[in-house]
Amino acid sequence: MKKIVAILLSLVMSMTMLVGCGSSPAPAGGGAPAPAAEEEAEAAEPAGEEAAAEESDIITDFGGEKITVVMYGGNPEQPGVERVFKKINDYFMDKWNIDVDIQFFTFADYVQDTNLMLSSGEQCDIFCSGQLNFTSTVANESCYNMYEDDLIQKYGKDILNLVDQAFLNGATVDGALYGIPTMRDLAVGMWCIVIAREYLDGIGFDYSNIDTEACNPATPEEMTELFAKLHEAYPDINVIYPWGRNLLNQKFVYDPIGGDDFGVLLDPVNSLEVSDLFSSDMFMDYCKLMYEWQNAGYISKDAATQTEGGGTQIMAGTLMADTTGGKPGIVRQKEVERGDMDSIAFQMGPNFVRAEQATVAAWSINSDCANPEAAMVVLNALYTDPVVTNLILWGEEGIDYVFTEDGHIDFPEGKDKDSSEYYNITPAWALPCEYTTYVRVGDALDLWDQTIEFNNTSDKSKAIGFSFDKSEYSAEYTALINIWDEYAPALLYGMVDPEVTIPEMIERLKAAGLDEYIQAKRDAVEAWAAGE
Repeated sequence: MKKIVAILLSLVMSMTMLVGCGSSPAPAGGGAPAPAAEEEAEAAEPAGEEAAAEESDIITDFGGEKITVVMYGGNPEQPGVERVFKKINDYFMDKWNIDVDIQFFTFADYVQDTNLMLSSGEQCDIFCSGQLNFTSTVANESCYNMYEDDLIQKYGKDILNLVDQAFLNGATVDGALYGIPTMRDLAVGMWCIVIAREYLDGIGFDYSNIDTEACNPATPEEMTELFAKLHEAYPDINVIYPWGRNLLNQKFVYDPIGGDDFGVLLDPVNSLEVSDLFSSDMFMDYCKLMYEWQNAGYISKDAATQTEGGGTQIMAGTLMADTTGGKPGIVRQKEVERGDMDSIAFQMGPNFVRAEQATVAAWSINSDCANPEAAMVVLNALYTDPVVTNLILWGEEGIDYVFTEDGHIDFPEGKDKDSSEYYNITPAWALPCEYTTYVRVGDALDLWDQTIEFNNTSDKSKAIGFSFDKSEYSAEYTALINIWDEYAPALLYGMVDPEVTIPEMIERLKAAGLDEYIQAKRDAVEAWAAGE
């Protein structure tokens, strides 16, 4: 219990820092604005008969109402899952008389299986709408408005204290709050490359100026020089597996507002000007670098059709490095993904928060939910209750984990990841909120404080809070994405000369309506900025 109290105190202090970094004002129709301190205090402590009326209006016993939560992660077939999930259900039954049924799907199956539940009418009360494409899910009317009847104000107050209003605005459409942003690393360290250390050791790499637990600043020129040495020493192993189209926005700073690359902010920290990414120098320079690395033999000729992830290739001994988004703890995360293989990280860009971070992994309540009040209580706990979050992430204390003397958690004596009944069912970042979870041995004990600081101090897009409804332009979007999908693999893995291919692609995109689509975004941004 002492550990839980300590975590809650730390969380409150950290969230004060997060909210203190400032909130963008809500645009017109953008949801309830954050209250001033005096107003918040008054709202929190109504007096006399008003207070009694408000308290009597709050449901505290839900009569065994069933709420189904659909989550995603790694292996939901572990022997300890039933035991741990029963423990979670018991907690909700004892505290609120809510019967919580957690359904877990793998990362690969989540989108298809959750969409099937939603379309078939199967009970699916809480789900990650961000994984399903938030804008599309809202357009399909699958998300409940959490501002309706003061639902979140009554049953999700802890969420309101946790999440910066600017991010809530980003999940608000026409005044309706349809999702809650995941509280994790909201910023991304641009263009982080993580190399298995054994290969650096093999070329006699100098670690004297390297932080082995963090992302080390580097330039494309420095990485190219390093790759040349690695390729010379290990000519039969691919050096780098760069990500493709879906994660291009983690390579260099631009903001794909509206969730796509057709009309972006090229200077998002300073300007709301909407421009064409594909005509920009930064896109051409990136593709030129990939073309150079491909011709030098650093990237596999089969990279564009590779179905295995970078970690799998590295463990198989066919790859030395892959790409990721930088953040506190990323080195340890990648090492775990690689079977505890020591690794070193380099980062070629700044830390940046995109506007879409409000919705890219947002959690929602189903619009067909029979009891949204009970669902809001459960969602609030998933964000802020350490009993719930740590049961989901780590299992039961004494059975699945124990505390070390310094406050980390580790496997009980005689157990490891292979013999544990409940381990790694999901990573912390896939939870609605990771800030209330314990930290395993190997990570810094203050990992979540570091993460909050990382979010607070990173460059932020001026478009946080903006959302774009592309439903009126679905035909144009489909045509554009089909063309981009046709060209992206060859360009982004360096298979073709970008100076020849990019102009050809742009010509086809323009013929398919690129300029009109960009103008629609430009008009939407201007209206949003004007508060219309």
